[in-house]
Amino acid sequence: MPLVLIFAPKQAIEREKMKKAFSGFLMMTFLLLLCASAQAHMLWLNPMDYYPTVGSMVDIGIGWGHKYPADRTDQEVKADQVAAIAAIDPDGRTVPLVQAAADRYQLKIEKAGAYVVTARIKPGFFTMTPEGRKWGDKKAIAKAVKCTNFHIEAKAVLIAGGDARNLDASSDQVLTLVPVTDPAAVKAGGTFAATVLYNNQPLADAPVKAVYAGFEPKKDEGQKTSNKGHGHSGGHYPVETRTDAQGRVAISVDRPGYWLVILSHKPGYPEKEVCDEYMYNVTYTLEVR
Repeated sequence: MPLVLIFAPKQAIEREKMKKAFSGFLMMTFLLLLCASAQAHMLWLNPMDYYPTVGSMVDIGIGWGHKYPADRTDQEVKADQVAAIAAIDPDGRTVPLVQAAADRYQLKIEKAGAYVVTARIKPGFFTMTPEGRKWGDKKAIAKAVKCTNFHIEAKAVLIAGGDARNLDASSDQVLTLVPVTDPAAVKAGGTFAATVLYNNQPLADAPVKAVYAGFEPKKDEGQKTSNKGHGHSGGHYPVETRTDAQGRVAISVDRPGYWLVILSHKPGYPEKEVCDEYMYNVTYTLEVR
């Protein structure tokens, strides 16, 4: 009996510590899985012709989902999913696109030069709780653990009539990729140079990923391409790199076809009582010929 009185409290304390540690582990795993799920969705643009002739009408499809398949279509796009889509012509003027279907728009090419096309879904908030992910900010959701204000957008540039005039036109995207290399000049085995901007300023050390249409990672497949030593093993994309101190990046493209470049940035949200962080997920598509 004396032994029970001596050791039982210690055993109870150890059991309680183990329970707390295990509960913390489960919560952390749960939140990581939810965050990964939230970040996995991407929006992208699928122009049927990245290098149109003047006077033509270009169909621009909307891509949505987790992967970039060979046909550039993953998940169904709902009728009201795209909140805004716009194009800037070679003279810097905003020109309209005509919606032909839930996942397809049309752009009339009136002049030679670069047409910068952007699209986005409606931004919003999601908050992690012990019960799971809920839509809303910390003021609207009880038992809030972490809140994210998400912005999911896409961009593509069409080079009309063989003229790259206005290639670096600004857009209303907070996080954006601005091409330095004329996409028409990019060949298989070469590089696509660009600058990543956040609030119109170069974004240093920003992660940049790229994948070609139809890429399927193997379970044991590590990093395929490492630019400037920034890549890491176990990656899920053929190219994973980061911008330099001036926000510049050189993306290696080893084959012709359609490529998807992925940007992600998570700065802090200014009003912590409302939310914890922004999440900007932005894609850029191009065709390597």
